[in-house]
Amino acid sequence: IYEAEKSAEGYEFVSTCYKPKSFQLYQLLEPIKENYQQTHLNRSSTHRYPWEKFLEDGIKYLLSHNIDCLPQSNDRLCIKTENNEIIEIEHPNNERKDYLRPAIRFGMIAGGKNILTNDYFKITLCDKCNVLCFDSEIDQVIAAIQGNHIESFMIIHGISDYHDGTLNKEWQPYSSLCAAAFMKTIIYKIPNNLYAHSNIQHDDDIL
Repeated sequence: IYEAEKSAEGYEFVSTCYKPKSFQLYQLLEPIKENYQQTHLNRSSTHRYPWEKFLEDGIKYLLSHNIDCLPQSNDRLCIKTENNEIIEIEHPNNERKDYLRPAIRFGMIAGGKNILTNDYFKITLCDKCNVLCFDSEIDQVIAAIQGNHIESFMIIHGISDYHDGTLNKEWQPYSSLCAAAFMKTIIYKIPNNLYAHSNIQHDDDIL
């Protein structure tokens, strides 16, 4: 959680960093993260990660119940130029179901009222602290976690807003489904002894 304070040299960021007391979940995540980072750029067109399979199952279920799924052409596709300008481009002519291949990012989530209302602060903080995304309500989530004395936790965010800060509610259901699919991948990696009263089965093959 960040705030910005003005000093003689300009603005300084005052931060409070939160992390779990136990890193058990992150230990489960590490092999998944390493495998994804090493393979996602060069994998074959038929290769599917576990969360993509879960995502596909979820979309099929929703479509079977007459739930609208936005076409890929409805999304905006942007790239960043060498001058750090963001421009919108046309979608490539690609018949592959790339909407079943969400991009996975690993990094820091930041919040803070003074930061979120100022684009300059957000850009500066991203460059300085390698912030991945911003969430205006992340402090409430962390407060609830700490208030319930949860020692091991992980924040999985489905992101539907655009890189330039434009809000995009149309794709929020899809991004939520992506986050749920990735969360299911983590859950299936939790050892069975932690599920003495559950029918969830640990799967060593999920990477």
